[in-house]
Amino acid sequence: MSKKSNTLLLSVIFIAGTAKAQQKSDFLIKESVVSKSDSVSKPAVQKRLQAVVDPGFTIDSTGLDYKWITRGTDTQTARVGDFGEMNVVFKIGDTIMINTLEMNNHMPVPQQFQAPSMKGDLMGGLLKMKAGDSVVFRMLMDTLAERANQPKPNWVKPGDYATWEVKMVSIKTKDQMEAATLEKENRQLAIDDKILTEYFKSHKIQNVKKTASGLYYTILKQGSGTLPKTGQRVTVNYTGKRLDGVKFDSNVEPAFNHVEPFSFLLGKRNVIKGWDEAIALMKKGTKATFYIPSTLAYGDRNGDEKIPPNSILIFDIELLSFK
Repeated sequence: MSKKSNTLLLSVIFIAGTAKAQQKSDFLIKESVVSKSDSVSKPAVQKRLQAVVDPGFTIDSTGLDYKWITRGTDTQTARVGDFGEMNVVFKIGDTIMINTLEMNNHMPVPQQFQAPSMKGDLMGGLLKMKAGDSVVFRMLMDTLAERANQPKPNWVKPGDYATWEVKMVSIKTKDQMEAATLEKENRQLAIDDKILTEYFKSHKIQNVKKTASGLYYTILKQGSGTLPKTGQRVTVNYTGKRLDGVKFDSNVEPAFNHVEPFSFLLGKRNVIKGWDEAIALMKKGTKATFYIPSTLAYGDRNGDEKIPPNSILIFDIELLSFK
């Protein structure tokens, strides 16, 4: 069960022709535009100036185009290292490529502010914002293609812009963000724990063990030998389902089209937190059922089309080997 990304990277983005097929869990594509120079070429600037027909847009000293839509009443400006929670609509021309509200259960997505790494970097624009602000940022696709040293997608028309419509919901320091996240997770964990306790009772499930994190499990068959360690490659068979019994993935059932052992590096965050903790409890040959609270799974975001936000997951896992 691979871990899905929940990082919103808002640096300059170059979209290939098939960008619409990006996985819904990737809120924005990782930065793939790397300028070989921090300067903007004269032809690019001339193109940009010629294309600006909307007097509402401003071009700052770095070459970033932006237009203020609304100004919030908050007084705290974003600083490098802080976290912003925001809603973003990313478009090329008139085509909406990404809408984070649709992709994140109508919740804002977090992004840590970083220092701008190039001329016209979107991060420079975000650092101008305060909570409550709404700003539209844009860059000509010609400029984007030039800086990326890549051809434009063939469906892009001359004069098309890459546009980011950003609504800044909140700005928090790193400490504030960590405290808010912990408080939110603790509230949800209490809810999940109550649900699981009732589930065990109604399904007459006994001999369930619980870890400090809130993970529950039952050992169906005890293996032998030592426990795997962080960094070792583990190989498992598994079937995952929701509390209502609906299966969403398996590497042993042909219906899911990938009947083969699954391997990953333990404790390296290549899978959900619940898996890293679960496998570390198993010896070679062990078969067990794990009941993973949503805080150790996908939390309040969609992990998969069949996994709603805040879903408790059940996994039947067999540890085949590790090395």
